[in-house]
Amino acid sequence: MHRLRSLVPSANYLFVFEAAARRRSFTAAAQELNVSQPAVSKTIKLLEEATGLKLFRRENARLELTAEGYRFYKETQQTFDHLHMVLTSLRTRHSNDTVRVSFSASFVQLWLLPRLKDFKSRHPDIVLRIEESSRDDQDLNEEDIDISARLGYGKWPGLEAWHFVNEEVAPVCNAEYLRDHGAIETPADLLNHPLLHFEERHRTRLGWREWLTHQGVPLPRLRQDFVFTDALGSIEAAVLGQGIALGWKHLVHDHVEAARLVYPIDALHRSGQAIYLIMPAQRPAKPAAMLFRDWLLQQNADAPIRMNGGTSANARSASPSIAPEGNE
Repeated sequence: MHRLRSLVPSANYLFVFEAAARRRSFTAAAQELNVSQPAVSKTIKLLEEATGLKLFRRENARLELTAEGYRFYKETQQTFDHLHMVLTSLRTRHSNDTVRVSFSASFVQLWLLPRLKDFKSRHPDIVLRIEESSRDDQDLNEEDIDISARLGYGKWPGLEAWHFVNEEVAPVCNAEYLRDHGAIETPADLLNHPLLHFEERHRTRLGWREWLTHQGVPLPRLRQDFVFTDALGSIEAAVLGQGIALGWKHLVHDHVEAARLVYPIDALHRSGQAIYLIMPAQRPAKPAAMLFRDWLLQQNADAPIRMNGGTSANARSASPSIAPEGNE
């Protein structure tokens, strides 16, 4: 027998005490525990007799904790929280766990969905709840998100981060569009084509103006025939031959491999930032969430992104290969 039982004859005493202390009311505790108010009062009296402590006092008809009662309550609550965390962690190893993930619509549609079949075949018991977010500043704890991604330098308070892919951006278009409109020799030539813009309300991303400025193209005015509310729309419009979009290499990789998109010009911008996988640091990670994180990282390692490696012969003839600037 554990020596604690000599002081607390029944573990039920602790559950009743925790509820009464948290609610500051025997009546509210009784309602929560689905017992009578006299039963709660009697249990507290038995606990006080067993421990030799005065745990509550009445002040102006209000129930208050004594100093000893407050300390005992905090220790009881922390012990309950720790046991709950341990049991939850152990149970997830033997049950279908749900992992809540949140990514941009572009990442979900262009990168994640084509690869999900592989994850499910490896981990059939894990349930993924996939949310498309339009914000960079999600509070993962507040919104109960297990894994997300963020652009930056990998340092955010309260978050653990793993490098996923460097930010590298280049123009992309449909191969037929390029054949119909002729070769593009310099970044300035892009101004003679319909550029597919996007403006995401709650996320800051590189746009055409910034990209062209980095390429040394002066911009007194920049025509905007198409403006989408998400980068995904601009990329899909490029696939349909409606103009030239900015393509993040990891997002357009599959389209380039399948020759649905090509790089019309030998020009690439590296921002110095990277996309990181992020998880809350304040709570223990679910085993299933760690499996999903490791799978994401392994997928990226197994399929290195190449600027010109997957284009077809026809696409390569229409588009020069990209020579990245500098080394990683």
